[in-house]
Amino acid sequence: MEGRAIEPSRFLGSPDDGRLAGALQARLLWLLVPAVGLFELAAEAWASRRAPTLDEWRALRTAVMAAKRPGEPVVVAPEWAEPIARHALGGGAFPLSELARSGIAGFSRVLEVSALGAESSETRGFRVVSERESGPFTLRVLENPKPAVATVSLLEHATREKLEVAIVNEAGEHPCSFTDRARVVTGGLHGEVTFPRERFVCGGGDAGFVGITVIDDQEYRPRRCLWAKPPREGFLRLRFLGVPLGRTIAGSAGLSYFLFRDGGRPPIELAARVAGESLGTYLHRDEWGWHAFSFDAGRHAGEVADLEFTVRSEQAEARDFCFAAESLR
Repeated sequence: MEGRAIEPSRFLGSPDDGRLAGALQARLLWLLVPAVGLFELAAEAWASRRAPTLDEWRALRTAVMAAKRPGEPVVVAPEWAEPIARHALGGGAFPLSELARSGIAGFSRVLEVSALGAESSETRGFRVVSERESGPFTLRVLENPKPAVATVSLLEHATREKLEVAIVNEAGEHPCSFTDRARVVTGGLHGEVTFPRERFVCGGGDAGFVGITVIDDQEYRPRRCLWAKPPREGFLRLRFLGVPLGRTIAGSAGLSYFLFRDGGRPPIELAARVAGESLGTYLHRDEWGWHAFSFDAGRHAGEVADLEFTVRSEQAEARDFCFAAESLR
């Protein structure tokens, strides 16, 4: 057979091949420019949506304490970040009276700590007074356009000098004695809420008392309230002495939602009275969680008078009722 010559260009490549490779390499380099830009945008978007670390929360403490004023609560957005914020920022940023508030309506200003661009649903409608960035957070001072003005908080009125408590039944009236040395009891995750040291002792076991504690609501947020469990027989009477009455007695009531969310038990009746005259009755059901109520003071508005509440239920067992109320102008 006749031999066939092999062209060297098949191995070494032709000049045209070199020019083609160079053009292709240049084109690829140009494509890297937008690719790098897209990568940077993606990284920035990821960083903006990344939840702040615990160290970043801790680094925020100085800025928060510098911006916070006494009596103005710190509100965290998104709400699921609040436990992290409380752990990192400490009790100074979240005093119990503000953290376990009945609601936000009575506060004229709040400090909102925002992460991930979130805004609190609780302060919707509030006006932004100031706003500043601090690391991955935004600190906003918000003003309530129409704060509810209270003449008195009944929680602050629940003292030995300003509150009388008794169980009233067919056998007569049985006053509850006040102590500031009761044994503090807490049931843990699946048990009762904390029973405080200062309380009016009404008998019938550790739970038979009237005193300030904290329960969990339907969103598992803390709510500071006056424990007032109804007795087995008759009713529980709470007489707040010398209350400056506004137009409305507004409040909220509930039981530990974790323990009583399934409902199915008889309702609890809360009735209000001034000078023997009924202001109204509120029936509370377990499954409602932390639920608002109000009574119109009527012709007693503007007076300083004794305000009575009675608490009763057809079934006293497992009726761990707790409420908070204010007299509003």
